[in-house]
Amino acid sequence: MGGMGSGGRRGRPQRRFGRLGAATLALVGSVLAGCSAVHESLGTSDAPCYVALPTATAAVRQSGHLAGVRLMKVSSLPHQRIEAALRQAGVDSGRVCMVAFTGTFSSTSVSHPSGRKSGHLAVVLLRYPSGKLVSTVVLRRLPVHFGHSHVG
Repeated sequence: MGGMGSGGRRGRPQRRFGRLGAATLALVGSVLAGCSAVHESLGTSDAPCYVALPTATAAVRQSGHLAGVRLMKVSSLPHQRIEAALRQAGVDSGRVCMVAFTGTFSSTSVSHPSGRKSGHLAVVLLRYPSGKLVSTVVLRRLPVHFGHSHVG
């Protein structure tokens, strides 16, 4: 009788663990599906520029706060100062990564400065896909909508 009772008890925890395992897998699956939905909202067209963040951060000398990242065609840039900075650097076609920072910036506090002498915004322009720094444009306001995801 003792053998049958312990045999029956061994089967039950295994079934419970099996159910618990299935529930855990379902939960993990739903979490991963949620992560996929968040990833899609990042705007996959801008995603290649995120690899340029270390270069862009170095261009503003690790100051300011990231406002966002955009990948744009040179032919459709929204701001005269940005267009002028690219022309001056000889970039007249293709695409560029634009990484925006908020903070306090001056032409002496950023690498490859362009635009205003000082301002509360800096847009770092990088060649795409190489990620090479073209210019850091100091501005008063953001010329386009920038955004990035916040996790947590």
